[in-house]
Amino acid sequence: MTKGICRVGWSITHQEFTVTDYYYFSVLQKKAPEFGVEIDEVSEWEKLSSYDTVVFNYPEIPFTEEEVKFIQDLVENKGKKVILLGYYKNEDRIADTCNTLARAFGMELNGDEVTDKVNNHKGDPYFVVTTKIRRYKDGVEKVLLPCTASIKPLMPDIKVVVRGEDTSLSNQGNYTLLIAEHFAPKSGGYFCLAGTCVFWDNYSIELYDNLKFSMNLLYHKTNLLL
Repeated sequence: MTKGICRVGWSITHQEFTVTDYYYFSVLQKKAPEFGVEIDEVSEWEKLSSYDTVVFNYPEIPFTEEEVKFIQDLVENKGKKVILLGYYKNEDRIADTCNTLARAFGMELNGDEVTDKVNNHKGDPYFVVTTKIRRYKDGVEKVLLPCTASIKPLMPDIKVVVRGEDTSLSNQGNYTLLIAEHFAPKSGGYFCLAGTCVFWDNYSIELYDNLKFSMNLLYHKTNLLL
């Protein structure tokens, strides 16, 4: 089986961090084509449906009921992958904003902060490092998830993508589920929620196995070339 090109629509429709911001995401943009991933910045909502994967990276504008239905249709009926990424401590009310969409897929972003005093990067407990990677782990052994919140599953079928090590702690006592997703079996679509949006910024993406994990996460094709 040969993988085709995966087209990623990086939304700026909800005041997200822009992927064309050179200071933060130039490595992600530069490396993506090497993995068969093409990333376009998308400002028009209706155009998101033309992409294999849609990314909402730290959206600051809540999603309307109509927008939620649009995204549900992309995942449940059209087989798309949608990735929604937040941040810790509900900064800028990011958890509240993310949850206007995430709840429709059976999960919530908590307004907490997850730290790890044992498994971390350079002694900083906010720079959580973990080997507990359940999905998208081809070529991946360890990832860095800085400044992350945890995720609360609302439905029993939510899949664990990444969780913290047993040494990780939430300041609200939550289970340290850091990236989770919902799978739509009828269409082959996915909705993925991440507790942090900075594991693929220029600082983190070349540490540990973050680059490979990021590309594994982004890549999605409903019709792979045989």
